[in-house]
Amino acid sequence: MTVTAGPTERTGDRSAAREPDDQAPGLVTFCVGPRLYAASLTRVREVVRLVGLLELDGMDPPLAGVVDLRGAFLPVLDLRHDRRPERGDVLVLEDADGTVVGVAVDQVRAVLDVADLPPAPRAGPGMLPSYVLDVLVGADGPVFRVDLPVMARAPRAPQT
Repeated sequence: MTVTAGPTERTGDRSAAREPDDQAPGLVTFCVGPRLYAASLTRVREVVRLVGLLELDGMDPPLAGVVDLRGAFLPVLDLRHDRRPERGDVLVLEDADGTVVGVAVDQVRAVLDVADLPPAPRAGPGMLPSYVLDVLVGADGPVFRVDLPVMARAPRAPQT
């Protein structure tokens, strides 16, 4: 199922009790630069287009700014490779405590069943960044299943 993220499109109400990531019923896949990632649907409340990002002086990465999400100002953490204004999608995350934050990515690709992406052979301990939970096999290569809040706050190399 391909996601066409419109301004108010929802991937489903995730305000109920959360399932552990390893028991998630589905994954949302997204691109950051040339890489394909997947995150548990239990963490994603909705997907919206990145429109009207308001940058504020003195913000430190990864905080990109805030967007108006139906009258509520949503802080947005920026993972995008292409950081031009109005480019990308926002995964709106809601933690178990009700905290809501957006994570900007280059493009949301699809919502898939966990069974659609079989696991790849495991890498040795400590070989991948801490936000990578495992590597899955996609039709076009590896898909990195991530803990999205941890990924959004991980240090990033400067862009050239």
